[in-house]
Amino acid sequence: MESHRRGDLTEQIVITELKRQDISVSTPVGDNERYDVVIEQPEGGLLRAQVKTGRLKDGTIRFSGLSQHTNASGHTYERYGEDIDCFAVYCYDTDQTYLIPAAEVGTSMYLRVDAPDKETRQVNWAEKYRLEEQWPIDENDNSDTIDSTVIETLRQEDVSVYRNPEDEDQRTVLVEDTTGDVSKVGIQRAWQVENRIRCTLHAEADYYLIYCESLDQTFSVHAAEFGESVSLRIKEGCENPSRTKLADDYAFEDNWPPVVDPSGTSTSGPLVSRTVEMVESDRYTSTVSTDCDDWRTVIANEENSEFHLRVESAWLEDGLLRFNVTEPADFYVIEHPEEVETYLIPDDAFNKSISLRVEPPKKSSPRINYAEDFRFEERWPPQ
Repeated sequence: MESHRRGDLTEQIVITELKRQDISVSTPVGDNERYDVVIEQPEGGLLRAQVKTGRLKDGTIRFSGLSQHTNASGHTYERYGEDIDCFAVYCYDTDQTYLIPAAEVGTSMYLRVDAPDKETRQVNWAEKYRLEEQWPIDENDNSDTIDSTVIETLRQEDVSVYRNPEDEDQRTVLVEDTTGDVSKVGIQRAWQVENRIRCTLHAEADYYLIYCESLDQTFSVHAAEFGESVSLRIKEGCENPSRTKLADDYAFEDNWPPVVDPSGTSTSGPLVSRTVEMVESDRYTSTVSTDCDDWRTVIANEENSEFHLRVESAWLEDGLLRFNVTEPADFYVIEHPEEVETYLIPDDAFNKSISLRVEPPKKSSPRINYAEDFRFEERWPPQ
């Protein structure tokens, strides 16, 4: 069956199941909305739901958290963001409808049907998300409780906390430390999605305090390190903790006030050593510069030339791999925080913006710098 026909059939099955359970459901007129149906809660609130087809593979029901669009350049993919409230997923293999809050879904989500080979607590069990178990979705997200928990945590650090009068959504507070400096702090709810702590940042702030209710833990992050979303990996089940952002490093008690890359070595230290190894050859010798206090500049020498390679910390933001230049160099070396991939970027490859595209863009453009074009092994040695 063609994909669009399968999608239409899935939508009708979901609508039928909702009505069978005496749940009021409506569909928007036209194709301009990003949601497929509107579901009415018992208390009268409305939920915008995107219908997805779940596919069973290796004991898990899988579905995409992205919308697909087709233009002259081909397929493009985009997050739904705040345009929807939940996903209604129907799986033909299990003949079940599942309801998942949108905030718990990243670019994709797996709902486990069969027990995993290795027991772990970071499992999204499909049974938990069955429509019968999830309905009605609790419209009270406990925001007041979360705010109180986070504010009390702040006050225990001997800082003064004030409501921000300019914040209509009450998602930010003003924090004054013992020296009199005032910072804007965003308070956000996070979800545990498999072995990650995920959160979408809705308010502009200097710092963010992210509370994960399932772990009863607050995480502290710096706005300069993250874009529109935060993804922190829980150490349990992490195969290579030296190459990712670990939640433990961002725990409030160890990272207040927050700094960029609080572990200090999880990204830069090992990458400096690997850069030295990757540069070494019959043609080049490499040393770590002693002129920089942070030991993150590698000098590559050959008979008639010398290059400075600067190792920088990178983060993901809206499908882009971004980094800040802390010291000038001929090349910058960064790595993907979630994948085993290293990139080499010439200093003259950018104008004002420094970023590499790692996810498909909404619209193709010859001005886009794709990460795959800057893989270290394809860029070194320079031509």
